[in-house]
Amino acid sequence: MTDDAARRGWMDRHLSWFADYFGVLIVGQSVHTDRFHSVGAKVELDGGPAWLRVVYADPEWGVGEYLDGNVTAGELDLPRPHVLRWLEREDEGRRLRAELQTYIAARPIAPGMILTSEPELPEPWFDRLREILDQLAAHPSPRSGLDPDDLDHGIRAFFGVGISTRSVPWTSAHCDLHWNNLTAPELFLLDWEIWGKAPAGYDAATLYCASLLTPDANSNIQHTLGRHLQTTAGRIATLAAAVRFLRFVDEGQYSPLAAPLHAAAHSALINLSPINGLS
Repeated sequence: MTDDAARRGWMDRHLSWFADYFGVLIVGQSVHTDRFHSVGAKVELDGGPAWLRVVYADPEWGVGEYLDGNVTAGELDLPRPHVLRWLEREDEGRRLRAELQTYIAARPIAPGMILTSEPELPEPWFDRLREILDQLAAHPSPRSGLDPDDLDHGIRAFFGVGISTRSVPWTSAHCDLHWNNLTAPELFLLDWEIWGKAPAGYDAATLYCASLLTPDANSNIQHTLGRHLQTTAGRIATLAAAVRFLRFVDEGQYSPLAAPLHAAAHSALINLSPINGLS
């Protein structure tokens, strides 16, 4: 049995256990994320549809507020799933959380984080995305979100420059806004597990980086969210988002993104250098 097969089976067993605990019937095929970090399935709750999601965290991450994001996102008046009930347990030294959520009929735009083909999304969809990100950025959040020291280290490691991400404004952000966490035709934002503070423009920068292989979608992101990207904070956010994806590339994922990510980072650095004292 491969490691992936073992992890898939382990997650599916926990999905079934939590379904029994909540008294719901699994009626859809289980859906796993790329690295089997979470699994979800459509379930029947009181005669109607719901969604059961199980996520795990390794011991060094499974403490504090790390898994609380979907619950604390309840304070946001934005289009997203709502957590109805949740429960945690431990197994093999890992912390697991199950969340019974409202069911979203709209489907994710891509099966993974990045786009590999052009999606058919109308202009009003992008306009609504801009409205949602503006509303989110204006929300005061006590959550820490991203780690500025980790961002600074990643930018220096990959691009050889010293930039303090603390030098720009930080705002509330989804922090994991890729194309598998956006739905169509009706727009919902899924998986609020790590939402919190990030350099202003980070969500826009993440989508920009995740669409570098699809010119039309990338152009639409730049057109719609350009004012989030074409600022000092937005360019630093682009470097931070590029670092995130380049780390995946180093692990053997998303290899075709490597060259476009470096080109995007180079463009951001060229536009930053007259403004920031880069070391």
